[in-house]
Amino acid sequence: MRLSLLLAAALLGACAEMRTPPAASRVPAGLGVMAADPVPAMAADAARVIGTGRGLQGRTGEVARAIGQMELVTQALTGDARWGALPVAVNAEITPARLEWRSVLGIRAGATPDAAAAALGQVAIATGRGDTRAAAAALDPAVFDPGGAPTLARLASPEPLPQTASGARVAAEATQALAARGLVGVAVALDPDAGRTNMPGGPGSEGLPPLR
Repeated sequence: MRLSLLLAAALLGACAEMRTPPAASRVPAGLGVMAADPVPAMAADAARVIGTGRGLQGRTGEVARAIGQMELVTQALTGDARWGALPVAVNAEITPARLEWRSVLGIRAGATPDAAAAALGQVAIATGRGDTRAAAAALDPAVFDPGGAPTLARLASPEPLPQTASGARVAAEATQALAARGLVGVAVALDPDAGRTNMPGGPGSEGLPPLR
């Protein structure tokens, strides 16, 4: 309820620049998104994986894809003026969520969201075709500590991610609310390998229903 009230207040103050479409961009391969605006789609997709309360054990590719999506979602929500109308409460959820998943998976503090997301997308692709060697190789020690097979094992059997689950749900609800009201410009962003993740719910995230 509180988030809904904050969103309603924020919507009234949305500025004109948020309606301006940003430059075309691309979602890294393997993150399973094909949408006019990928941020709400990625947030909703990640929330379905992490925020539903289902166990994450043995879902390596899905977890990799969801965390890669959240890396990009958090980057957009904290640094893109299109999402400036989001209430402060959203950042209050996603900032500690990012600290949590980075700590659990060993994503290095200096790693950029783009680098982490691209690597995790490759893990999703490799895992989808059963190639664990390629999945481990995608986890560069420069981005992940320690990287390689040990980090892949963390993705296969992660520690609980309660803050990440909460952050994903809040991000999905908030971005869908703004997008539904046309208060953000459309971004052209397609995952060139959206059809190659071989995981349930991966390809084609456009037209996602609201989260309940």
